[in-house]
Amino acid sequence: MKKILIAYDGSDASKKAINLTMQCVDKDDEIYMLTIIPAELIESSFTKMLLPTLDLGDLVRSGSFKERAMETISKAAKELESQVKKVTPLVEAGDPADEILMVAKRFDVDIIVLGYKGYGKEGRFLLGSVTDKVVRHASKSVLVAR
Repeated sequence: MKKILIAYDGSDASKKAINLTMQCVDKDDEIYMLTIIPAELIESSFTKMLLPTLDLGDLVRSGSFKERAMETISKAAKELESQVKKVTPLVEAGDPADEILMVAKRFDVDIIVLGYKGYGKEGRFLLGSVTDKVVRHASKSVLVAR
């Protein structure tokens, strides 16, 4: 039995990660599907300027952002349930790479699977690359779908 963590954000790259994972799983494997609400969405000064009276941290903990994310990832997870022993949808808030690494450690997964968006050198410098950070800092193997 393998424990597999799939980072899922609804992008084509993360859908490729799911497809690649499903080619490699056995019936007795467990999958953890993780989506992350980026910290920038919650803590950005622009968002705070537009919605100054709302504590967006509270919304993520108990409200609509997290609920909508859980609905979306649960729907994607449900499609995989017949192919493996167990699929667990998860939603976290924060830095995507950090959250992926922490969840991988918390559930002691055997492998992390994520998609590569291909920003190139300039994009990685400006945006940072979740994939690059996970690959560099993971204590477990990482499978990157292209």
